[in-house]
Amino acid sequence: MPKPDSESRIANAAFRLLAENAWNETTLASVARAAKLSWDDVQKAAPSRAALVGLMIRRAGAETARRYRPERAPQSARDRLFDVLMTWFDVQSSRKAAIRSLYDGLGKEPLTLLSLRSEIAAGAEWLLALAEADSGAAAPIRAACIGGVMAYALPVWFEDDAELGKTMAQVDRDLKRVERFLRLAPKSRAHARRKSRPR
Repeated sequence: MPKPDSESRIANAAFRLLAENAWNETTLASVARAAKLSWDDVQKAAPSRAALVGLMIRRAGAETARRYRPERAPQSARDRLFDVLMTWFDVQSSRKAAIRSLYDGLGKEPLTLLSLRSEIAAGAEWLLALAEADSGAAAPIRAACIGGVMAYALPVWFEDDAELGKTMAQVDRDLKRVERFLRLAPKSRAHARRKSRPR
């Protein structure tokens, strides 16, 4: 089993490389060198480029979990989900260039993207879990919907400013569109996103 520290070092190295290089130029060898790890360590944690992306998705999800702070006042599941998604965008703001490079690159590699279906679904399910919306038979459908919401929001986020107003509007609008598939309680205050986002 790979060591947690090795996984973090590999994911962080990949993000650093992608901030300056295209996805199709990023090899496992370059990641291993940037992470200062042996091939054995890399093979255990990320034996393929698709597995490397999965590691990065899990890293982003773990960081979101550390930053996300549910409000003390009761919220609907939809509001919690909105806040979780916006926390993800907040936390990853320093990696925008890297994530854009990955997004653009995967768009040109449909087979790699196809192999990532389970990793993307798992990442979406994790965000649902943080919002306490991962129970019931509809959970896989919710995960697919959240994956779609994120996919539509990412291009907007790439061009958004630090306040993330456009990203918030896009996420809110797309959550509304998939609400009947999410089977969550109607939103109560998603439009009134609190000004002091988690930092």
